[in-house]
Amino acid sequence: MDYLRYYVVSLMMVVGIAGFALGGYWLWAGLGTYVVLFMLAMLSGPDLKPRVIHHPRLADIPLYLHLLLLIALYATFAWRVGAGLGLASGWPTAAALVGGIASLVWLTAAPNVPVLHELWHRRDTFSRYVGKFMSAFFADLHRDIPHTDTHHLHLDTPEDADTGYRGENVYKFMWRCTKHNYQTLWASERKRRIALGMPFFSIKNLILWEIGSALLIPLVAGLIGGWLAALLVFVAQVLTKFAVEALNYLQHYGLVRVPGSAIEIQHAWNHLNWWDRVVGYEITNHIDHHRDGFLRFDQLKPHPDAPQMPNVFLCVLCAFIPPLWFKAIAMPRLKNWDLHFANTAERALAREANRRAGWPDWLADAGQPIVGGAGLQI
Repeated sequence: MDYLRYYVVSLMMVVGIAGFALGGYWLWAGLGTYVVLFMLAMLSGPDLKPRVIHHPRLADIPLYLHLLLLIALYATFAWRVGAGLGLASGWPTAAALVGGIASLVWLTAAPNVPVLHELWHRRDTFSRYVGKFMSAFFADLHRDIPHTDTHHLHLDTPEDADTGYRGENVYKFMWRCTKHNYQTLWASERKRRIALGMPFFSIKNLILWEIGSALLIPLVAGLIGGWLAALLVFVAQVLTKFAVEALNYLQHYGLVRVPGSAIEIQHAWNHLNWWDRVVGYEITNHIDHHRDGFLRFDQLKPHPDAPQMPNVFLCVLCAFIPPLWFKAIAMPRLKNWDLHFANTAERALAREANRRAGWPDWLADAGQPIVGGAGLQI
């Protein structure tokens, strides 16, 4: 069972591909997998069992299969746009195309980002480049650089753009995180070019490879299905980039850490629902990944004693409705984090973060010890 469960994610892709092949309102089928998973997650409880994998290469098959499924998903969508949707012109066609783009965005982001994230952290070059190319489908080919060089070092501090500030809604976060990570990548590549003494227009310039790889996808879509297919695929890439940041928003939202201090069990949110763990390829056992980024997905162990969030499918929905996210999800859990997980120095940071967000000063109300001068503003 531990080998087969991850093919649930492959099945999501197959549903999307089949929906595009059938055409018409079936273009919504891929997005329909979110509805099904939402209901299943709401009905299921936490999964606290470690995975038992004795043959890692066998467990890796669905990881690499996803590159082929992702290519097939986009190719089938482009073909369907070029061949016609089989619906009357006007609003029926427009409604089907909206469903198709929504399915592309959802299926590129939800099942595939955990896959490519796993491959980014592998030690072999082949796996890392498979992950890099998969990320071109959401126009972020070299996201692995700021992810490994910045996020894993500076999580929960102002140096990390992937950590959402208290009071920051998902829409502001998506733009800020996107902008910061692109700036980080360009600055890193500029230093590399200077060190190597190579010009900007060089075959070794990673920025040019990123731009070229991202544009290759709508170009091929255009060759398959015409200019409209190319345009819609490009729109889906851009929207997926922001959807990925929305998923990112959930992972460390509002958490604080003293810069340079050890990464401990309280420094990441965890989602331990059965469906979260499967669709997320175990990255929802989040703190284990941050304490050792080289652990394989099947080696990550759930920590019920770590800070917990509700299932990802509920959290994503709430995040796009900021008042609901703040009142029902973020504030109650961060209050619990401040009172029961944060150390003394982190409580000072949390209190300042709450003040900046305009949130209640629950630490003072609870009479918790606070020390000043920690020097972190979030």
